[in-house]
Amino acid sequence: MAFFTPEQIAILSASTVRVDLLVKLEFRSSTQYLWNGSTDLVTGGQTWKPMHGTGVIDGLSAPTGTAAEAVTFQLSGLPDQATDLLRMALEDKQDATQQLVTVYLQLFNADWQPVGVPIGIWWGFMQPARVTRTPMQGTEGAIQSITLQAENAFFNRSRPPYGRYTDRDQQKRYPGDKFFQFTPSLLFKTFTYPDW
Repeated sequence: MAFFTPEQIAILSASTVRVDLLVKLEFRSSTQYLWNGSTDLVTGGQTWKPMHGTGVIDGLSAPTGTAAEAVTFQLSGLPDQATDLLRMALEDKQDATQQLVTVYLQLFNADWQPVGVPIGIWWGFMQPARVTRTPMQGTEGAIQSITLQAENAFFNRSRPPYGRYTDRDQQKRYPGDKFFQFTPSLLFKTFTYPDW
């Protein structure tokens, strides 16, 4: 099975490629489908809400190894947005913590109509959102924005599961084994070897 459809390969092979990023935020309370366009986008069986160019994704790259990476998502100018991301960020920090975020690549034809389904290119786990506000500039007012950082799947993977020399970890590895049960009692104990 090919990763791209023949139609997508033809579009990617053209001299002009029309593409945009779509973001799926799976909050505990609801799932938000967003893109940086100006109208609702129906593709992949979902309706993606427009951010009117106010969304920014920073740190997105094509990983070539197993290094931990962080991607930052920022949305500015919140009061005019159709989504309720500001409410979710302010009311409950746990609504986003360790929840899944996925970034998709969407191809378009010459008439800016979506071609094929969105292609997943990155996913990670959201950290608590931060809301910031710029200083007022004369009559311009201030701009509120939400910044959300997400860590990829390799975040915190250097620590092996149940890799400590404790009774709790040993019970997870080998239930019933009591080898490490007495480890704390051995602290500062003197052993004489060989004992004649």
